[in-house]
Amino acid sequence: MAVAILAILAGVLLERVAFYQEQAELVAVQEVASNIRAALDVELTQAQLPGRAVDLGVLAAQNPIALLDRKPANYLGEYFSPDNNELPPGNWYFDRHDKTLIYLLNNRESFGNAPAKLLKFKVKLLRLPTKVAKPSGASENAGVTFEQVND
Repeated sequence: MAVAILAILAGVLLERVAFYQEQAELVAVQEVASNIRAALDVELTQAQLPGRAVDLGVLAAQNPIALLDRKPANYLGEYFSPDNNELPPGNWYFDRHDKTLIYLLNNRESFGNAPAKLLKFKVKLLRLPTKVAKPSGASENAGVTFEQVND
Protein backbone atom coordinates (compact mmCIF):
# COMPACT_ATOMS: atom_id res chain seq x y z
CA MET A 1 0.00 0.00 0.00
CA ALA A 2 2.84 2.39 0.89
CA VAL A 3 4.56 1.72 -2.45
CA ALA A 4 1.36 2.53 -4.35
CA ILE A 5 0.95 5.82 -2.46
CA LEU A 6 4.59 6.73 -3.09
CA ALA A 7 4.19 5.92 -6.81
CA ILE A 8 1.13 8.15 -7.08
CA LEU A 9 2.88 11.00 -5.26
CA ALA A 10 5.96 10.62 -7.47
CA GLY A 11 3.77 10.74 -10.59
CA VAL A 12 2.03 13.91 -9.42
CA LEU A 13 5.39 15.47 -8.51
CA LEU A 14 6.87 14.69 -11.94
CA GLU A 15 3.81 16.14 -13.66
CA ARG A 16 4.14 19.37 -11.66
CA VAL A 17 7.89 19.60 -12.35
CA ALA A 18 7.24 19.25 -16.10
CA PHE A 19 4.55 21.94 -15.89
CA TYR A 20 6.90 24.37 -14.13
CA GLN A 21 9.68 23.67 -16.64
CA GLU A 22 7.30 24.50 -19.50
CA GLN A 23 6.18 27.68 -17.77
CA ALA A 24 9.79 28.72 -17.09
CA GLU A 25 10.65 28.32 -20.78
CA LEU A 26 7.63 30.38 -21.82
CA VAL A 27 8.50 33.19 -19.38
CA ALA A 28 12.17 33.18 -20.43
CA VAL A 29 11.25 33.61 -24.12
CA GLN A 30 8.77 36.37 -23.28
CA GLU A 31 11.40 38.13 -21.16
CA VAL A 32 13.99 38.19 -23.95
CA ALA A 33 11.39 39.46 -26.44
CA SER A 34 10.27 42.18 -24.00
CA ASN A 35 13.86 43.26 -23.38
CA ILE A 36 14.48 43.56 -27.11
CA ARG A 37 11.28 45.60 -27.57
CA ALA A 38 12.37 47.93 -24.76
CA ALA A 39 15.84 48.33 -26.29
CA LEU A 40 14.27 49.18 -29.66
CA ASP A 41 12.07 51.79 -27.96
CA VAL A 42 15.18 53.35 -26.40
CA GLU A 43 16.90 53.45 -29.81
CA LEU A 44 13.86 55.11 -31.40
CA THR A 45 13.62 57.65 -28.58
CA GLN A 46 17.31 58.49 -28.87
CA ALA A 47 16.92 58.87 -32.63
CA GLN A 48 14.54 61.75 -32.01
CA LEU A 49 17.11 63.72 -30.02
CA PRO A 50 18.73 66.66 -31.80
CA GLY A 51 21.95 65.75 -33.55
CA ARG A 52 21.33 62.01 -33.37
CA ALA A 53 20.12 60.11 -36.37
CA VAL A 54 19.49 56.38 -36.60
CA ASP A 55 19.07 54.61 -39.90
CA LEU A 56 15.97 52.53 -39.27
CA GLY A 57 16.72 50.27 -42.23
CA VAL A 58 20.06 49.33 -40.68
CA LEU A 59 18.40 48.91 -37.28
CA ALA A 60 15.80 46.56 -38.79
CA ALA A 61 18.50 44.45 -40.48
CA GLN A 62 20.88 44.07 -37.54
CA ASN A 63 20.90 41.39 -34.87
CA PRO A 64 18.50 42.58 -32.14
CA ILE A 65 20.57 40.80 -29.47
CA ALA A 66 23.22 43.48 -30.11
CA LEU A 67 20.84 46.02 -28.57
CA LEU A 68 20.89 44.26 -25.20
CA ASP A 69 23.40 45.08 -22.47
CA ARG A 70 23.80 41.38 -21.72
CA LYS A 71 23.17 38.54 -24.10
CA PRO A 72 20.95 35.74 -22.80
CA ALA A 73 22.93 32.84 -21.35
CA ASN A 74 21.32 30.54 -23.92
CA TYR A 75 22.32 32.65 -26.96
CA LEU A 76 24.42 30.63 -29.42
CA GLY A 77 25.49 33.45 -31.75
CA GLU A 78 24.99 34.31 -35.41
CA TYR A 79 24.67 31.66 -38.11
CA PHE A 80 24.07 31.74 -41.84
CA SER A 81 21.20 29.31 -42.58
CA PRO A 82 22.11 26.65 -39.99
CA ASP A 83 20.66 23.17 -39.71
CA ASN A 84 18.32 23.43 -36.71
CA ASN A 85 18.69 19.72 -35.97
CA GLU A 86 22.37 20.25 -35.17
CA LEU A 87 21.74 23.02 -32.63
CA PRO A 88 20.64 22.22 -29.07
CA PRO A 89 17.03 23.03 -28.13
CA GLY A 90 16.26 25.75 -25.61
CA ASN A 91 18.64 28.23 -27.24
CA TRP A 92 18.50 31.44 -29.28
CA TYR A 93 20.48 32.23 -32.42
CA PHE A 94 20.39 34.89 -35.13
CA ASP A 95 19.97 33.70 -38.72
CA ARG A 96 21.99 36.12 -40.84
CA HIS A 97 20.34 34.90 -44.05
CA ASP A 98 16.75 35.66 -42.96
CA LYS A 99 17.66 38.41 -40.48
CA THR A 100 15.55 36.58 -37.90
CA LEU A 101 16.12 35.77 -34.26
CA ILE A 102 15.20 32.16 -33.64
CA TYR A 103 14.41 30.26 -30.46
CA LEU A 104 14.62 26.46 -30.60
CA LEU A 105 11.88 25.01 -28.43
CA ASN A 106 12.49 22.53 -25.65
CA ASN A 107 8.79 21.90 -25.07
CA ARG A 108 6.26 22.57 -27.81
CA GLU A 109 3.50 22.25 -25.23
CA SER A 110 4.72 25.47 -23.57
CA PHE A 111 3.67 27.40 -26.64
CA GLY A 112 0.24 25.95 -27.29
CA ASN A 113 1.47 22.83 -29.10
CA ALA A 114 3.45 24.86 -31.62
CA PRO A 115 3.52 23.09 -34.99
CA ALA A 116 7.18 23.93 -35.52
CA LYS A 117 10.05 23.25 -33.18
CA LEU A 118 11.20 26.86 -33.31
CA LEU A 119 9.93 30.41 -32.89
CA LYS A 120 11.06 33.16 -35.26
CA PHE A 121 11.21 36.84 -34.40
CA LYS A 122 12.11 39.75 -36.64
CA VAL A 123 12.67 43.48 -36.37
CA LYS A 124 10.34 44.98 -38.97
CA LEU A 125 10.55 48.45 -40.45
CA LEU A 126 7.26 50.33 -40.25
CA ARG A 127 6.47 53.20 -42.55
CA LEU A 128 3.20 55.02 -42.19
CA PRO A 129 1.55 56.66 -45.21
CA THR A 130 3.02 60.12 -45.64
CA LYS A 131 1.10 61.47 -48.64
CA VAL A 132 -2.13 62.19 -46.80
CA ALA A 133 -2.11 65.71 -45.33
CA LYS A 134 1.61 65.76 -44.66
CA PRO A 135 2.85 69.32 -44.26
CA SER A 136 6.03 70.14 -46.15
CA GLY A 137 9.11 69.80 -44.00
CA ALA A 138 7.40 67.41 -41.56
CA SER A 139 9.38 64.38 -40.50
CA GLU A 140 8.59 61.02 -41.98
CA ASN A 141 6.48 58.70 -39.85
CA ALA A 142 8.56 55.57 -39.45
CA GLY A 143 9.53 53.14 -36.78
CA VAL A 144 10.45 49.55 -36.08
CA THR A 145 8.77 46.74 -34.24
CA PHE A 146 9.90 43.35 -32.95
CA GLU A 147 7.38 40.64 -33.86
CA GLN A 148 7.03 36.92 -34.02
CA VAL A 149 6.84 35.83 -37.65
CA ASN A 150 5.52 32.69 -39.30
CA ASP A 151 6.91 31.06 -42.41
